[in-house]
Amino acid sequence: MKNKWNAIATMVAISLITSAAHTQTGSLRVRFNVSFPFTVENKTFAAGEYELTQPAQCVLGLRNVETQASVFEHIVPAGSSKEVGGRPRAVFHRYGKSYFLAAISDGSWQSTYDFDRSNKEKELIVMNRMRQPEVVSVLSNGTVVAADVGRK
Repeated sequence: MKNKWNAIATMVAISLITSAAHTQTGSLRVRFNVSFPFTVENKTFAAGEYELTQPAQCVLGLRNVETQASVFEHIVPAGSSKEVGGRPRAVFHRYGKSYFLAAISDGSWQSTYDFDRSNKEKELIVMNRMRQPEVVSVLSNGTVVAADVGRK
């Protein structure tokens, strides 16, 4: 009987430790400066400093540090780990002067997530079927660089 209770106590302890570890692995916190207005799904944000957090497993919260404007969006793990490179970054699709947040990463492939396309981006794709978006990354310090990462 004593061995049975020890086994049960061990299983409970392991499940609690596993739950705590799983909760911590889903916690994402990234800050970045964006020098241009952009759209996340169907909401447009002004240029500025943003903080991205992960309050739940498949949800990211985006907040403008200065104005406190925020949105919570459903995300999916990224389909590609190309160019993660250990540096936090926000990845945008650019069509002319319009930018759309496509992905976010804290620098590890385990914490790289894709956003759904906004209705406006889908309309631009339909109108310009032959034109692919330019993909740019914004590093946490605000540096904008061309990127190969992003959805096709």
